[in-house]
This record gives sequence, structure tokens and C-alpha cells, in this order.
Amino acid sequence: MATHLRKGLERLRQFYIKKLLESDATDSSHHELHSLTFSELENLYNKTISPAK
Repeated sequence: MATHLRKGLERLRQFYIKKLLESDATDSSHHELHSLTFSELENLYNKTISPAK
């Protein structure tokens, strides 16, 4: 079960990174985004992209 959770978390991290890179809302590079923790990515996504929906 832990493997499934880890895979799901990594897929969600990749989703956040992809959406942040596609948007012009952040000037972070691919490398910078990959160095962020899941919580940091989630917060950045919620601050920049989620309200724009």
C-alpha cells in the first residue's frame, strides 16, 4: 500500500510541476520546481493557478 501512496504522491507532484511550468504565473525553472517539497508545490499551485480557475 505504501508503494501506491508514494506513486500517487509523485504523480501529483509531476502534475503540479507541469501546470506551474505551463503557466506564466511563476518564473521558476524546471530544476527549481523539482527541488521543492510536495507541500511547497501544492502551496505555490494553490496561490498561483487554483484561484485563476
